[in-house]
Amino acid sequence: MSKVKAQSAVKAAQQMIHRLKPDTRLDIVNFKKDRMVYVTCAGADQFVVDEEGFFHEEWRVDEREAASILKDIIPREFPRSHELRFSVKNLKKKV
Repeated sequence: MSKVKAQSAVKAAQQMIHRLKPDTRLDIVNFKKDRMVYVTCAGADQFVVDEEGFFHEEWRVDEREAASILKDIIPREFPRSHELRFSVKNLKKKV
C-alpha cells in the first residue's frame, strides 16, 4: 500500500488503471478508511468503477471513461484528504 498526495491522486490513478491486468483491482482509500474508490479490470478494456463513500455508485466503462470518472470522483470523495492510500490487489487467488 502506497501513499499518494491528494493533489496528484488523479494523475497517479489514471496511470495505474492503464497498467491493470484482468482480475486485478486498484483500491483508493482515505486515512480513516471510511471512503473508498475501487477500479476493477474486468477484461480487455473493460473496467468497473465502484464509489463507496458519500455516494454509492457503480460504472462499467472503458479505460478512457474510467479516467474521466476518476477525475470527478476523487475530489468529491476526498475533499479534505492530504494523502490517499493506493493498493493493487489480485482478485484471483492461487490455491
